[in-house]
Amino acid sequence: MEQSKTKSNSATRRNQDTNLALLDSGLGVLFLSAFPMILLLFKGSGLSAFAALLQLALFLAGLRLIHRGQQIQNEYHAAEHARAPRPPRKILGAMLIGIMVTLLAGHHFTELYMPIGFGVLATALSIVAFGMDPLKDKGFPYKHVSEATGPNGLPESVLASLNRIDERLDEMVLDIADLGDADLTRDVEALKCGVMGLIRALCRDADGIRRLRKPVIKLVELLQRENDRLITSWDDVDQPLARRRYIARIHALGDTFEDRARKTIAKTGGDAFELEADLLWNRMPLQQAG
Repeated sequence: MEQSKTKSNSATRRNQDTNLALLDSGLGVLFLSAFPMILLLFKGSGLSAFAALLQLALFLAGLRLIHRGQQIQNEYHAAEHARAPRPPRKILGAMLIGIMVTLLAGHHFTELYMPIGFGVLATALSIVAFGMDPLKDKGFPYKHVSEATGPNGLPESVLASLNRIDERLDEMVLDIADLGDADLTRDVEALKCGVMGLIRALCRDADGIRRLRKPVIKLVELLQRENDRLITSWDDVDQPLARRRYIARIHALGDTFEDRARKTIAKTGGDAFELEADLLWNRMPLQQAG
C-alpha cells in the first residue's frame, strides 16, 4: 500500500514537471511576441520608448504571474488539503497581458472600444491557453462540519477566549476589592460587566474575537496600570485625589473601549439594532443587580 502511494506521488510529480516544462515552452514562445516592443526601445522616440518599456514590464509581470500561478496550482493538486491560491495569479497575469494589448492597440485606433476589445480578447485567450487558478479550498473536512458549541450555542474556542478575558478582569476587580472600598469595587465591577457584555455581544465567532483582540489587550493593560497606580497610592495622604482620578479614568476607559468596539462592528457591516439588542441581553444581569 505504501509503495503504491509512493509510486503514485512520483508519477504525479513527473506529470507536474512535464506540465511546467510545457508551460515554460509556451511562455517562451509567447515572449517572442514582445520583440516589436524591444525594437521600439532603440528606434522610436523617447515617448514611444517609455510606452514600450511600460508595456514590456506589464507583459513580463503577466508571464511571471502565470508561471508562479502554475507552480502553486501544481502544489494545490498534489496536496490532500490545500487553500485556493490568494490572489489568483494566473488570472491576474492574463489581465496584465490584456492591459498590455490594450495599450499597444491604443496607438493604432482613434476609438477606445477597439483597443479594449483586443485587450479583453487577449485576456480570454490567455486564460484559455494557460487555464485558471483553483478557486475553491480543497479537502478541508471542517468546512462542512460545525465546530463544537457550548450550552449557549457559542463555539467552544470562542467560549474559552471569553472565559480567559472574564477571569483576567475578575482578578483586577478582586485587587480593588481588597482595598475595602465598597463603592469603588462596585464601579470596577460595573466596568467589568459592561465590557464583558459588549464583548459577548460582538464575539459570536472566531472572527469577532480576532477583531477585538487588540482593543481588549489594550483595555486590560490600561486597567492594570490604573489599578497598580491606585493601590500604590492608597495609603498616601492624597488617597481621595487618587480615588477620584481612578474613577474618572476607568469610566473614560470603558467609554473609549465601547466606542472603539462599536466602530469595529460598524466597519464589518454589522446591524446596529441587532447589536443594541445583544447588548441589552448581555447587560441585563448587571441592570437587574442594580
